[in-house]
Amino acid sequence: MTYQNRGSRNLCTDATSAFRKLLTKTGRPPSLDEVAAALEIPPETLASVFRDEAHLMEMAIESALLRLHDRCIRATTVIDGADPMAQLKALADAYIDWAIDHPGVFLALHSPTLGALRKNARVTRFEQAVIALMQRLIARAQQDGLLAGRDDPGMLAELIRSFICGALHKAMLERLPGEKPGPGDLAEMRENLRLLLQRLTA
Repeated sequence: MTYQNRGSRNLCTDATSAFRKLLTKTGRPPSLDEVAAALEIPPETLASVFRDEAHLMEMAIESALLRLHDRCIRATTVIDGADPMAQLKALADAYIDWAIDHPGVFLALHSPTLGALRKNARVTRFEQAVIALMQRLIARAQQDGLLAGRDDPGMLAELIRSFICGALHKAMLERLPGEKPGPGDLAEMRENLRLLLQRLTA
């Protein structure tokens, strides 16, 4: 594979994709040499775009979280805006689907190895935007009298996010790296999520 005539943007896209695939397969962040080998290019070519392994890792995680943001936005916009609870459920389902498609990134963000990335505002800004959207939907549901109580929307959003992440984390850790949770696990996860949202409603 050559990038001489394709530009650094194509190399960046392919390298971050290769990084995520290797992360999912091995359960650890790959080195620049490993990513270069996967792309069948000299390490020097990769080094011309990425300063170091940390730079590549940040770009790979950030682009995956951008996909999370886009997926959640699309999921909510196809639902009737007059039903914020339905939009909230669609957002939660989209979050689950994203994590299943990006298991390496999801686990890395919740592991001691790469957990420090969660403190990087530039990397996590897309996930934070998803959480902010969740808070807005909860606030709208409260205004419409669809939720029991007047708990802080931020607290409820964190409760829902923590529930989703906890269930996903447990299901993924019970499997080998790269192995996705089975249909039964996902069905149980979605049913428990439905019950959680049901408990929050008036």
